[in-house]
Amino acid sequence: MAARDENIQVPHKTPIGKADASEVRDLNPHEDVFAFFRAELKEIRESIKNLHEQNSLNSELAEMKETMNSFFDILGMRKGKAPQDLNRKVYLHLLGNGFSQSSSCRIVEAMNQAASWPAQSSEADALKLAEKHIIGSLPALPETGAETRIKMFIGPTGVGKTTTLAKLAARYSIMKKMNVGLITTDNYRIAAAEQLETYAKIMGLRMEKASTRETFEKALRVLADKDIILVDTPGRARPDDGYLNKIEETISDQRIEKNLLINATGSEDHLDNIVTGYSRFRIDHLIVTKIDESRRFGRLYDVLSSTKKPVTYLTCGQNVPQDIEEVTPARMADLMLRCAAH
Repeated sequence: MAARDENIQVPHKTPIGKADASEVRDLNPHEDVFAFFRAELKEIRESIKNLHEQNSLNSELAEMKETMNSFFDILGMRKGKAPQDLNRKVYLHLLGNGFSQSSSCRIVEAMNQAASWPAQSSEADALKLAEKHIIGSLPALPETGAETRIKMFIGPTGVGKTTTLAKLAARYSIMKKMNVGLITTDNYRIAAAEQLETYAKIMGLRMEKASTRETFEKALRVLADKDIILVDTPGRARPDDGYLNKIEETISDQRIEKNLLINATGSEDHLDNIVTGYSRFRIDHLIVTKIDESRRFGRLYDVLSSTKKPVTYLTCGQNVPQDIEEVTPARMADLMLRCAAH
């Protein structure tokens, strides 16, 4: 039983019918205390609600201000050489193809720095200048250079590593007449290893399995006579340290070309997270997969600009070996601007 509060004064007993309103309230001395706290709580809740609404409003205003500033920039407020109407059309074209607002502004500004503009410039003329800037800003493969003998393919689950590796194995062995060996380090998904093994048997290629540094080095010795060795790796939706450490330990001390696969359908945030997550491997090249499943590719521009790594291949289906193509900055620019997946 709770201790009695000696500070509470119990009123004298009065017949209920004869008591006035104040005396009736006095019969429950705790009621006023609870009512006070309820009122305080309600006021606090209202304050929090107003604060949230104010923060939301401030965020919306900041976003509107940024948008207005961007439009002022591209509509000629910086006195560019291009007609204002073309600035607007190119800017909206870029946004419509998935380019970010900041990238669209930079491209339009670069377009405005063109040495000369024809008197009767068209939107097509402006887009050609924008495309020229995009091509020049994308990283490209060196024109000359020896092919790296060992190539590793990394990336998140479901991006298409095993199928892409099989397509490249077919290109090297059938089209380039090279002696190809395969290694899988994916011991997490039995189906992936079995799939690659099936491809290897169909193409008559030697495949080895490795899960540790020792078994990986042994596989390399077994495949010592091969011109090209392609290495498949396990995937993770979100690359954690344990997973990355495992791959790093397995392939350490080897001169390996690291190819990161990214999905063309991924959002800008998703692509940024993938690139950041795998950055510890010092990626050499990017491969963009599943371009047949997307119609807007401008979001790839920021990824390529930030990584400064060239895209070497695009994939567009499950068919081995045909659904893959070598790519150049010109092809990437065309893909981003024309929305043409093929």
